[in-house]
Amino acid sequence: MDLFNLDQFDWTHYCSTGPGSLSIDYWSTILMAHESGRAELLYRWAPGSHCHFHRHRAHTTSIVLEGELHVADLVDGKFTASRVRSAGHRAYSAGPDVHREWGGPEGALVYFSLYTQDGALADQLDEDGQVIRTITLQHLLRATAA
Repeated sequence: MDLFNLDQFDWTHYCSTGPGSLSIDYWSTILMAHESGRAELLYRWAPGSHCHFHRHRAHTTSIVLEGELHVADLVDGKFTASRVRSAGHRAYSAGPDVHREWGGPEGALVYFSLYTQDGALADQLDEDGQVIRTITLQHLLRATAA
């Protein structure tokens, strides 16, 4: 599989105005999901656009393939200064990891590898940090079976 041949993938596009008028504009595609608890996904961000505010619940490894990914963590109810992950940067988290992510000036393409023992992958959160929905391995398995 050529991760840079983006036209081969079936992308889901998320686009809306988020909290505080944040521009939410990103895409995801499932590369693999398996009953063992493992999943691989690609995400891409439009320049300067955010994904939904969220919390990782699975063990998560990310690798920035193109562009820059900006990340600001929520700590004690406040967002930290953002850090920039440039192409080639690898990060790992065992969760829970509450944060905002957005693409740099040229956007971003990021590979994610996840492992969950209980089926939960991530929680999408509202501005107050309350769970809107939980993304599970079962969601990904159903999507890849369709």
